[in-house]
Amino acid sequence: MASGQYRLFLLMFATLLLLMGFSTAAEENIPGGYTPIKDINDPHVQELGEFAVTVHNSRAGTKLNFLQVIYGETQVVNGVNYKLVIELLHGALYKAVVYEKRQLSSIDPLNV
Repeated sequence: MASGQYRLFLLMFATLLLLMGFSTAAEENIPGGYTPIKDINDPHVQELGEFAVTVHNSRAGTKLNFLQVIYGETQVVNGVNYKLVIELLHGALYKAVVYEKRQLSSIDPLNV
């Protein structure tokens, strides 16, 4: 399959995944619902995708190779849930959910 057709196929497949498994709560304005990530190329989003693949590899004993996150949504809870569609080097797509909890260790006044 030509590279342009292959990319189109991947995008169509990712869209199908999203329609089947991703929430539409953001479109319905449901509090606590998922919202599409505006900048999917944000380094933090890409790092979360790579983290998901690394953890999967260590748990499953696989050697999947991360390429990029191609779509994602966030949900703010007691932290942030990220639903990500991840493309691997060999072209396979995976759906991952990563929970990122922000926790303050300490905050103290600075004596300047």
